[in-house]
Amino acid sequence: MVERADPARTGVRAGRVVGALTAVVAAASLAGSRETYYDALAPVAAALLEAAGVGGVGAGTALSVYFWGNVALAAAARYAVCYVAGSLVGVVYDWFDRRSVWVLAGLVVPVALADGALAVFDTRSVAVGAGYVGAWLCYVPVFAWLSDGESGRRDGDRGPGRARRLGTDGES
Repeated sequence: MVERADPARTGVRAGRVVGALTAVVAAASLAGSRETYYDALAPVAAALLEAAGVGGVGAGTALSVYFWGNVALAAAARYAVCYVAGSLVGVVYDWFDRRSVWVLAGLVVPVALADGALAVFDTRSVAVGAGYVGAWLCYVPVFAWLSDGESGRRDGDRGPGRARRLGTDGES
């Protein structure tokens, strides 16, 4: 089987990097609001445990498990969303005949701004939104680096210090 090097595959890999970065931002954001989370859900958890007949377990333990499970799911969801979105950016980038870093940046910036705006709306925190935008802006250099690495493996004549610009290796 021949290993293909295409922008969609490179987009998946760059999307994984963005996903990991946004997962860290999401986990840090949730961990920072842990006390508020516990304060809001402690009475509900205590009532549910009492109704289930396991009031001796303690709401603190149940809330801790529930909270950290929520953090893990949020981080996994961020990773998955960026994984898919990164792939889609790579596919759209592949449609262009004349590829350049500017075209890639033009595709990534609206995605970054939309993701950041949704994060600000959801979390009411500009810092979280800025973190998501910053993570998405890392997509462009990671994509370029991975694309250069794939063409170097494919061409065999690129050595250290022999960089290329996106779209200059004769791909159309």
